Amino acid sequence: MPATLGRHREKPMKASPLLLLLLLAGLLAGCVSQGPFPSLAPRPAEREDWSEEPVRAVPAVADDPALRGRLAALLDEARAGRRDFDADLAAAERASARAGAEGSDSWIEAQQAISRLEAAMARSGEALAALHQLRLDREARPASAADRAALDSAIEEAEAIAARERERIDRLSR
Repeated sequence: MPATLGRHREKPMKASPLLLLLLLAGLLAGCVSQGPFPSLAPRPAEREDWSEEPVRAVPAVADDPALRGRLAALLDEARAGRRDFDADLAAAERASARAGAEGSDSWIEAQQAISRLEAAMARSGEALAALHQLRLDREARPASAADRAALDSAIEEAEAIAARERERIDRLSR
């Protein structure tokens, strides 16, 4: 073996840039789609105004007599709570007017009278909570306009009773 052969290395072949461009162009030509292209014009659905909620017809619903009976019972309960509250109010006002220093016997009597008022207020508060729960239950299903109005009216009356009782207790507690 000649000595020159062991040291001789083969030179790597360099690809010419022109050859690479031709090869790349040939590969990309296979990716081009043939035939008609889709239109870029807006489709009918894209022309519609989607900024507003569509109007849906509210189904006609008959009045619910069971709801009216439940509302009447809950309002009776709230009103009975108001009567109990009013019956205990005069005694609580007298005890609060006589209350002495904190911790004295007269102060303790006033606190007990206010506690009785709060217990009486709980009755109307429970009726109000039941009315609110009834409203939540009714929101999940259709109701007649008259039923919704009756429910709103009952809640308004019960809230007025509870607010009046709370205001009087707060006034006495001072």
